[in-house]
Amino acid sequence: MTEKLGLTVRFGVFDADFRTQELRKEGVRVKLPQQSFQILQMLLEQPGELVTRDQLRQALWPGDTFVDFDHGLNNSIKRIRDALGDSADSPRYIETLPRLGYRFIGSIDGKPDVPSPAPIPVPRHRWRLFTVVALGGLLAATLTIYSLRNLIWRPPPPTLTIIPFTTFPGFEIAPSFSPDGNQIAFSWHGFEKEFQSDLYIKQVGQERVVQLTHHPSIHLASAWSPDGRFIAFMRHVDAEPDVSGIYMISALGGSERKLANITPLAGWEPIGVSWSADGKWLAFAKASSPAKKADSSPEHFSTHLVNVETTEERVLPDPSPDCVHTWQAAFSPDGKYLASICVLTGGVANIYLQSSDGKQAREVVGARSSEGFAGIAWAADSQSMLYSSDQHLWRVPLVGGKPEKLLFAQDVESVAVAPAGNRLAYAQVRHPSSIWRLELASEVKPAGPATKLISSSRGDGDSRISPDGKYIAFLSRRSGSPEVWVCNRDASNPVQLTFFGGPQPGSPSWSPDSRRILLDLRASGNAELYIVTADGGPPKRFLTGTTNASNPSWSADGHWIYFNTERPDSIWKIPVEGGAAIRLTSEGESRSWPQESADGKRVFFFRVAGGHGQAWTASVSGGDERFVPGTTDVQWLPARNGIYIINGSPRHFSLNHFDFVTQQAHKIADLPGLFGIGAPAISSDGRTFLFTGLEHGEGDIVLVEGFR
Repeated sequence: MTEKLGLTVRFGVFDADFRTQELRKEGVRVKLPQQSFQILQMLLEQPGELVTRDQLRQALWPGDTFVDFDHGLNNSIKRIRDALGDSADSPRYIETLPRLGYRFIGSIDGKPDVPSPAPIPVPRHRWRLFTVVALGGLLAATLTIYSLRNLIWRPPPPTLTIIPFTTFPGFEIAPSFSPDGNQIAFSWHGFEKEFQSDLYIKQVGQERVVQLTHHPSIHLASAWSPDGRFIAFMRHVDAEPDVSGIYMISALGGSERKLANITPLAGWEPIGVSWSADGKWLAFAKASSPAKKADSSPEHFSTHLVNVETTEERVLPDPSPDCVHTWQAAFSPDGKYLASICVLTGGVANIYLQSSDGKQAREVVGARSSEGFAGIAWAADSQSMLYSSDQHLWRVPLVGGKPEKLLFAQDVESVAVAPAGNRLAYAQVRHPSSIWRLELASEVKPAGPATKLISSSRGDGDSRISPDGKYIAFLSRRSGSPEVWVCNRDASNPVQLTFFGGPQPGSPSWSPDSRRILLDLRASGNAELYIVTADGGPPKRFLTGTTNASNPSWSADGHWIYFNTERPDSIWKIPVEGGAAIRLTSEGESRSWPQESADGKRVFFFRVAGGHGQAWTASVSGGDERFVPGTTDVQWLPARNGIYIINGSPRHFSLNHFDFVTQQAHKIADLPGLFGIGAPAISSDGRTFLFTGLEHGEGDIVLVEGFR
């Protein structure tokens, strides 16, 4: 590839600087890996011409480089298209020529300059004529530009200014703007008081912070009243259910007034409150009783409205009969609509609009996520919606269409738009979990303390040891998107195995021969099973004949694959070579995460019963469902002669073994002082115990000036 230093190519709203290898959109730098930029540069240097796959291989993947070229190139092209907001189906910039290569088809405004040729000597007697002609041409061009200026001149695109709004130690999240856009309320807890959040206010351009509430909460989210006098907030306190609820407080501080009770839930998903444009009603999510459907969880969340003056409470109908839950309701600034998240199945959700009375509803086409939504907000003009999903920030028109990824925002978990002032704020959140190892001298005796085995700044977890004991498969975001990785048992030589580039894969499961890995993926909107070979290659879909198949695992003899379905929730098994799936459990409350027992006679699974998670078993032939004692609301893992149990509270977890013969539990070890622990795994020899541990989360509020 010819090196052209100091050159810039302009196309559409983008600038590509070949010297610094930077891509900018309307002046804002767009994140693009170096290899992807080099491919883009090769395409821009030959606009309209085919750049073959072989040319790209020779330039960027020399023969001595040990990588999967096809996956690497496809992944790089996908990242370019994501950065440009382009589509392979209807490209504006990058066209694919199947099996041949790629071609840049966009309009280039500024092509790479080339060195000017040496001046051609002009005879002295022609200089006067040349000067006259040049001056005449310059005058004509000036007059033409002047006369057409009002027709062709456009103001430059707005420049976004992105600055940290909070940089406090700990976790700041859930921003909410005052009506004038000059103040932001947010939830904050420090490292010394994890998940003991209170509400704070900070003015734009100042560092002074005012604490508004003084009753620590696990989850807290707020909304300003349209007149700016009050702030409403939802408080969730685990240990004090009666304290959880919807409250209102003066924006200047003072006493709180409780307006409604809420339904406590371990997750953050229902947390949120929104004020109607007329200032009379607050919208929030709350569970209704009894259960809506036999195949849903006992608690079904719907949108509730509470009158801020009379505390009258109303329940709105779900925007669709397919909604398992409806939450995170948000009134539009113009008062015409109420947006909400409709959860269709585990992780899959979309955004719906309803009239303020809830009677008319429609889906916002394009606003669907297979990863779920971590927050939604209206644009100030009520013409588009913003939402965070898979740690990215997206914008979709109210009329529907292809969502636009806002590339200036990363690691997003909640978002707010100022009613005035052209400002946006979002919470930039990081949960860098790590994989920990505990070596066992016996099934009930540790060989030493747990130690950190696999870690990165982007987070790692959901590890599984191969049956031959040589490798570990795990999930990681270290490549920029959640993918399956494989490393040696001592954590050396990590290699990326999948290149999905966005959708969150499920936990990997090894085949008994350690040659294949099974996982689930929700790229299509429904959970589906895939198999990938341990040495790489494209994943292949494994058909089950059911909908929403997820959380797969292998039988010890390698003949069967266990999995669960959602809506209806049930445990199934299917022959590895294909065929009809066999249902092993009844339908009803949540049933998931099937794992075969050590003797191969029963299958363990997770079940929600009475609002609590428990371990249950069923016969591998189906039926005979039984509760496993001592497994309510704990992490668990089947063992040879019993079951491993992780229980305790943040910073105080322990590993225990429950013996099925003696019906007694034995404490094995105190685990490190971690905030969160999950995804336990054990080696086939029973000597290495792995788990995912979170030391702490970090969150800051980021302010974006000039957003429209």
